[in-house]
Amino acid sequence: MNSTMNSTADGYCLSEEMMKLSHHTFESLVIGKIVPLLIIFGISGNVVNLSVLLDGNMRTRSNTLLANLAVTDIFFLLFMIPHCMAHYRWFDHSYYFRLLYISNKMHLIAMLNWASACAIWLVLAVSLERLVVIKWPLRSRDRPILMKPALLVLLIFVLTGLLTFYNHFAYFCPTKIFCNGTQPHAICIHSDSDTWIRPNQSNPNPMWFRAIIRWSPLVNAVVVVFVPILLVCISNALLILTIKKRQVPLLKETSEQASQQKTEQRVARTVILIVTSFTITQGPSAVLNVAAVFQPVAVPMLTFSTFFVILGKALTFVLFCTSSSSFRQRLLHKTKLIRRQTARGIINLPIISRLRKLTVLTQGDTQETHLMLSSRTSSTRFHHKTSKTSSRSIPL
Repeated sequence: MNSTMNSTADGYCLSEEMMKLSHHTFESLVIGKIVPLLIIFGISGNVVNLSVLLDGNMRTRSNTLLANLAVTDIFFLLFMIPHCMAHYRWFDHSYYFRLLYISNKMHLIAMLNWASACAIWLVLAVSLERLVVIKWPLRSRDRPILMKPALLVLLIFVLTGLLTFYNHFAYFCPTKIFCNGTQPHAICIHSDSDTWIRPNQSNPNPMWFRAIIRWSPLVNAVVVVFVPILLVCISNALLILTIKKRQVPLLKETSEQASQQKTEQRVARTVILIVTSFTITQGPSAVLNVAAVFQPVAVPMLTFSTFFVILGKALTFVLFCTSSSSFRQRLLHKTKLIRRQTARGIINLPIISRLRKLTVLTQGDTQETHLMLSSRTSSTRFHHKTSKTSSRSIPL
């Protein structure tokens, strides 16, 4: 929660150290230098994933859920950009960036938590969907699994949004402008804090609001982060065991059924690889989220977990390319189409098309002139021969 009225302190200017939006060297190195490269790679890779997963021949239940996972990862990486910018002097000394960033920092964190929660539950949905398809293939063909993907995604977005909405109001961040209106600054106070802005001032928030702010982090850590990741680990283990059991009876079935089961198992292996990578990269963040409810977590540990979360979102494209042959073939096909369309677009540019027409017309005029000259030469030769013949036939 941010203060709507900003007080000023014109006669005092903040020092260089006080102007920094980040005071930890390890955090500045990781979030300011390494994470931006992962963000660029992650957004580009997830855009490519969407272009392939949303293709007509690739639209399955799992791919639809994975496409929504790519969308949430893109939003997460986009909301991470302002935090990376805050580690550079040009931005943390900029009046407008400071004012916007310190006023909306908690809202950005709330959106990051929402996107992360959506991603966790979408991965769980993908893992459960693959488990049901592999374990009970006939039942999954007769009736839909879980529910329709659109309804399931909407339900995940709404529930995770409600469970993480408290982050928008967890802190009260009044802003104050120093040094003749050139240095915006803010101090954030937890909404459940016993003390307030001044030492003798009590917390003005009602008790029911303070209770929500106090217990919501625990509910969020358990329901939104820890339990889903635990279920993802269990479903992933069951999926691996089911695939191993299904490999033996394939020889007794028809070739069509065997081919279909092999295709399902290849898809399941891709899902297993993605889910495993997601679990490894999200695991530290889940543990720290639970630990942060009981005691403050050190900045290096938070930076380490954030780095792993972003690394996992950036590796999705690599995992698709290395584990799915159909994804590689579809991506190669799309790349060829883009190259052809680009080449056609360049050829059909107005200037180039005019040059082509002018070249064709010039070539046509040259050919016509050549024909005319040829016809004239041949007629001259014919007339010259005729005149010679006629002169010989006239008697003297």
